[in-house]
Order: sequence, then C-alpha cells, then structure tokens
Amino acid sequence: MPPQQRRVLIVGGSFAGLCCARDLKDHYLVTIVDAKEYFEYTPGVLRAYVKPKHLDALTFTLSPVIEERMGCKFIWGEVKELNGEDKTVCVKPMFQSEKEVIDFDYCIIAAGCN
Repeated sequence: MPPQQRRVLIVGGSFAGLCCARDLKDHYLVTIVDAKEYFEYTPGVLRAYVKPKHLDALTFTLSPVIEERMGCKFIWGEVKELNGEDKTVCVKPMFQSEKEVIDFDYCIIAAGCN
C-alpha cells in the first residue's frame, strides 16, 4: 500500500494563500479555507471608482479557480478554532449551521492583515 499523501491546510485565499497552493499542489493534498468566495485585487480598486467596468478585471470567484484549475479543495467558510497539537481545525462553512473538523499535517496561515 503506497504511503498516504500529506495534507496542507491554507487559511486565506488571497495572494499568499494562492501562491502557496500553486507551489504545493503537486506534492500535497491542499485545502484552502477563506471567508470570502472571491479574490479581489485590492490595489486596483481605486481605478474601479473611475471606471466601474474595470471591476470585473479585478475580481474572480475562488472556487472554480482553486478546484477546477488548480486541483485543490476550497471551503468557503471561517476558521473558528485551530488546534496545532492535534493538527485539527474547526471550520464553519458559510450558510451552514454545523461546523466541520478537518485534519491536516501542515497548516499555513495566509489570512492577510485584517
């Protein structure tokens, strides 16, 4: 029986989280958790005030990119608890009342500054 592939949990689906997932996806099973369902290129938002049609070029929905193009798992939800000792995380998916517990081997926190 081949050894089980290691699991990486990435908290945050913006620049750092997506870069980590891109680089690790060929060697690990990668799961990304983010509280937003979309990516937003924040530095370009001011331009969208002047040219509103430009907003479409600054945002995209995360799920199709992460799951279909990158081959990783995406959970749209909030991390409520992170237990490093047990290597588990408690996630509350959006629009669900039940929380999920997810196991991981490695965890990367790339949630940004907010």
